[in-house]
Amino acid sequence: MTTLAAIDVGSNAMRLAIGKAEKDGRLEIVKTVRAPVRLGWDVFAHGRLSNRIIDRAVDAFREFSDLIRRSEASQTAAIATSAVREAGNGRLFTEKIRRETGIGVRVISGLEEARLMHLAVSWKLDIGTGDAMLVDIGGGSVELALTSNGRLMDSRSCGLGTVRMLHVLSDRRLGRDRFDELVKDVADDASAWVREVLGRAALDVFIGTGGNVEAIGDLSGRRVGKRATSYAHVSDIDRTLSALEALGLDGRRRELRLKDDRADVIYPAAVVLQALMNAVRAASLTIPRVGLREGLLIDTAARRTQTPPPADRPRQKQPIPV
Repeated sequence: MTTLAAIDVGSNAMRLAIGKAEKDGRLEIVKTVRAPVRLGWDVFAHGRLSNRIIDRAVDAFREFSDLIRRSEASQTAAIATSAVREAGNGRLFTEKIRRETGIGVRVISGLEEARLMHLAVSWKLDIGTGDAMLVDIGGGSVELALTSNGRLMDSRSCGLGTVRMLHVLSDRRLGRDRFDELVKDVADDASAWVREVLGRAALDVFIGTGGNVEAIGDLSGRRVGKRATSYAHVSDIDRTLSALEALGLDGRRRELRLKDDRADVIYPAAVVLQALMNAVRAASLTIPRVGLREGLLIDTAARRTQTPPPADRPRQKQPIPV
C-alpha cells in the first residue's frame, strides 16, 4: 500500500487529499483539508496575485506539507487552475511555493480539469450507460464535460466562475444585466453543444461537482447511500435559488450558517447551475462529492501502479440516484 497526496489550488480555495493506493489500483481517501485562500479575487480584478494572498497561500501550503509529511506520503502532486493560469505573476507564485515548501505546482488547462473531473466522477459513480453532462463550478471557470456510456466525448471551459462573477455583480453600472447576459450565453451555448456532440437535446444524467454545488446539495437535496452522494430535483434547486436571493448575503450567513467565503459565491453558482440544468432539460442533479483533488489523486495512483484509471476498469460503483 502506498500513501499519496494531491493538492488542488483553486480560485476560491485550496484543497488537499491524502489517499492510500493498493497495487491493484484500489484507492482509499483517508483525509481531506480545505484552505479558504481566495486567489481569484485579486487576479480577476487586477490580473495579478497580491503579496498578501501569496503569503496566505504559502502558509496554507506549509500546513499541507506538514500533514503530508506526517502521513508519510511517498508522492505529492499539485495543480493550479484559472486564477494562477491567468495571473501575470503566476510563475513567481509557483516558484515561491516550491522554494518555501518543496512542492511543485503544475498549472493545468481547462481541458485537463475536465479530464480529472471525469476520473473522479467515474471513480465514485456508475456512469457506464446513457449520456451525461459533468459540470464543475469553480471560482474562476465552469468546466463542462459530456460522456456517453462512460466515455468522455468532449469538454469545454467557460470563464463563468463564481469569484469572477462576484466582480461582475459588483459593477454598479452593468452588474446584474451583464451577469444575466453572460449566464444566458453560456446556457445557450451548452444546449447547442449537447445537440452537436450527442445528437439530441436532452440528457440522461446531470452531475455537479465543486464546493458550491455540494453546499447547494446540502440546502436542497438529500443524501443517498453510505457514500453520501446527494440528489436534488430541479424544483429543489429552484426553491434554493429563490431562498438564497431573498436572504441576501447577511441572511445566508446568519440563517443558513454559511461561512463568509461560501455565503457570497453560492448565489452566482446556483444561478449558473439552474440555467445549465434548464438549458439541457435536466430533471435532477446528482452530486458525487468529489472534485479535482480526488481526480488528481486517482490519476497519480493509476500512473504509479500502472493500472487503468477507474473509467477504464470494472469497479463496484454507486448507482445514480433515482
